[in-house]
Amino acid sequence: MNAFLFRMTKAVALGIVLAAIPAPAGAQPPAPAPAPATARAGQPGSGDDPVLQALIAEALANNPDIATARAAITAAHTWPGQIQTRPAPMVSVTYTNDGWAPTLGSMQMTTLGFMVSQLLTRSGTERARLDLAAKQSHLAEPVLDRVRLSITASVKRAYYGLLLARELLTLTDEQRELWRQIEVVTRARYAAGQGAQQDVLRVQVEVTRVEQRAIEQSTEKELRLAELNRLLARPATSRLEPAGRLSVHALTQPLAAVLDAARSISPELAQARLAVEADVSSLDLARVNFKPEFTIQGGYMNRGGLSPMWLAGMGVSWPKNKSTRDAAVAESQSRVDGSRKSIDAIDLQLRLRTQERFARATMAERIMTLYDQGIVPQDRMAVESAMTSYESGRIPFVSVLEAMSTLYADRWTRETQAAAHEALLASLEEASLDGSPDMFTVPAMPAPQGAGGSAAMTGGMGGR
Repeated sequence: MNAFLFRMTKAVALGIVLAAIPAPAGAQPPAPAPAPATARAGQPGSGDDPVLQALIAEALANNPDIATARAAITAAHTWPGQIQTRPAPMVSVTYTNDGWAPTLGSMQMTTLGFMVSQLLTRSGTERARLDLAAKQSHLAEPVLDRVRLSITASVKRAYYGLLLARELLTLTDEQRELWRQIEVVTRARYAAGQGAQQDVLRVQVEVTRVEQRAIEQSTEKELRLAELNRLLARPATSRLEPAGRLSVHALTQPLAAVLDAARSISPELAQARLAVEADVSSLDLARVNFKPEFTIQGGYMNRGGLSPMWLAGMGVSWPKNKSTRDAAVAESQSRVDGSRKSIDAIDLQLRLRTQERFARATMAERIMTLYDQGIVPQDRMAVESAMTSYESGRIPFVSVLEAMSTLYADRWTRETQAAAHEALLASLEEASLDGSPDMFTVPAMPAPQGAGGSAAMTGGMGGR
C-alpha cells in the first residue's frame, strides 16, 4: 500500500508538473523582429497584433484629448488673420459753437466738423507682426503630436497589462488544479497512516494562496480594462478578450539609432525649435517697434449758410526714450537665447529617458533569457529530483511543495518581465521626457523556506 501511494504521488505530482505544465510562452530567446519601415524609436512594437492596432486606431479616433488638441490648433491658426496690417482709421464728429445759443450759419466760428485720421505703419512693422503671429500659431501643433504619442503608448501599456493579468490568471488556474490533485494524494496517504497531517495542511495553504492571487489578478484585469475603456472613450461596461498572448519583441537597433529616432519624433524638441523661431520674430518686431510712425488727418467743417472750411494735417510719434527701446530689445534677445538653450536641455532629458528605457528593456531581455534557458528548466529538474528523493524517503513531502512553489514563482516573474519589456518598448516609442509607468512591479517572490514557508506571488502594474 505504501509503495502504491508513493507511486501515485509521483504519477500525479511529477506528471502534472513536468508534462501538463507547459513551458512559459516564448521560452526560447526572443527572436529579433524585422525593423519597421518607418522608425518609431526603432522598435517593432505592436505591428503583429491586429487587436492592439485596432484599439490604437479607435483611441486616436475617439479620445476627447485629441479633439481638444485639434481645436486648439484650429484656434491658433486664426491668429494671423486677426492681425490688422494697418490700424483702422478714426472718424470723429465735432461741433463748435460761438456763444451760448446755437449759432450755426450765423457766426463764423460756429462749425459742425467731420474728421478722419489714419496711422501710417511702416511695411517692416506690418511684416514683423504678421510673421510673429504666424510663428506663434504653429506652437500648438506639437501638442497634438504629444497627445497622440501618449495615448498610443498608454493603450499599449494597458493592453500589455491586460494580457499579463490574463497570463497570470491562467498560471493560477494551472497551479490551483495541481495543488488540488496533490491534496487528494496527501489526504489519501494521511488517511492510510502513510503521511503526516502537516503535508495536508501545507497543500491546503497553497490552495488558499492561489485563490488570493487569482483575486488580485482578476482585479488587475478589470482595472486595465477600465483604463482601455477610458482611452478609447468606450462605455464603462465594454468588454475585451484578446485572442493573442503576451509576446516579446527584441530590440533590433543600437542605442544611438533609437535615440536618433526619439529625437526625430519628440514633440517637445519640435515645439522648442518653433519657440526659437517665434522669439526671433518677436526680437525683429521689438527692433522696429521704436521707430517713428506718422498719422495723417483731414476734416470738413460745415458753417451753415456760410462758406465751409476744411483742414489737412500730419503728425508723427517720436519714441525718444532710448532706454525703453533698448530694454525691450534686450528682453527679446534674452528670450531667444533662453529658447535656444532649452533645446539643449530637452535633448539631454530625452537622452536620459531613452537610455533608461533602453537599458531596462535590454536588462529584461537578458533576464528572460536566464529564465527561459536556465532558471525555469532548472526548476523543473529540481521538482523531478525532489519527487525522486521523496519517493525514496530521503526528504519530506514539504520539500516537494517548495520546489513546485519555486517553479511557479519563477514562471510568474518571467511573465511579468515580458510585460515590462513590451511596456518599455511602448515608452521608447512615446519619447516622453517624463518618467513613464513602463514597469510591472512584482514584489520579491522567494521560494518557501522550511515547513512554514510559502511562495507569495503578487503582481500588478506599477506607476499607474
